[in-house]
Amino acid sequence: MIPRLHISFSLRNQRVFCFGNGYISKNREYLLNHARSGIVMSLRAALPKGGRVGIVAYNCHTIANAVAQSGCIPIFVDVTEDLRVDMQHLAMLKMDAIIVTNLFGIHNDIVAIQAVQPNAIVIVDNAHGYGLPAEGDFTVYSINQGKFPALGEGGLLWVNTEQYQASIQQQYAALPSYTKSQELKLFMIMLAKAWMHIPWIYGLLTRRIKKHRGKATCREAVALRRMAKGVSRMYQQALPTIAEQIQQQRANAQQMADTLLSKELAEQVWYGDNAFMLIARSDKPEQLSQYFAKNGVESATHFARTIEWAKEFGYTKGQCPMTEKLTKELIMIPTYCHKASLKLKD
Repeated sequence: MIPRLHISFSLRNQRVFCFGNGYISKNREYLLNHARSGIVMSLRAALPKGGRVGIVAYNCHTIANAVAQSGCIPIFVDVTEDLRVDMQHLAMLKMDAIIVTNLFGIHNDIVAIQAVQPNAIVIVDNAHGYGLPAEGDFTVYSINQGKFPALGEGGLLWVNTEQYQASIQQQYAALPSYTKSQELKLFMIMLAKAWMHIPWIYGLLTRRIKKHRGKATCREAVALRRMAKGVSRMYQQALPTIAEQIQQQRANAQQMADTLLSKELAEQVWYGDNAFMLIARSDKPEQLSQYFAKNGVESATHFARTIEWAKEFGYTKGQCPMTEKLTKELIMIPTYCHKASLKLKD
């Protein structure tokens, strides 16, 4: 069973992780342990406590957690059928900042969003969108296992507006780095997760464990750190091949999309600029998921509990009707594996 998320790491990566030169950040670029850490820092730099922050309702609870940890209030914004920010809904809301999540690498029109909310700070969340440009006042990226590129516990923050540079620099200077013991612990965790996601182990064991796992904790504090040196080294090595990987993901996604549409297995199929995942819409999502399972590929809803999570941060039913509808109709399929292993059968 090919896992839906790309959790990769092996002993062959040990030399890169433990030795060699790390990535040298560019001007206004900060290396962090998570993309969400960059969101916390950005909000602390740009807004006073109590600020109203728009967030895409179809999302991970980590975004709302970051807003809450910054002392701000999340305001939920609906999406359109193609998972972009609903501009009409956005225009109805009052906010001091907005976190624009480019879901699955689907690019939002940031200039248009700024025109609708001209007084709002714009933080672009590219946790799914590595390869998309740094826009707005701040931009964050993720290189965590399960993201793209799937490297390890890491994120990047770009500061695009000069007036916030000093505050971010001050915050960054105060952040702790990983200790040697923490680096070793991270190495072991990454290796264990990767072993658990080897396809045959995942199909026999890990998937069953995940199915029976209890309810995940929604409210969690973000532990802000600088990026681990080992992850920084892996990122440096991966940079030359990322563009090639994006092209392969796009080819994989298009091949699967053509198959699904030709077999009339989905009403709509699409993917973002970096083809992080293929998105399929169907009125029978369980049937579609079973079809992929028969072909040895895991597929599932992404952020299936998004409304449940949002309710813990003040969301009320009916606020974002399209989000509520899409969480029941969308299936996400991995595109990171080579197309030869994704030949779909009847």
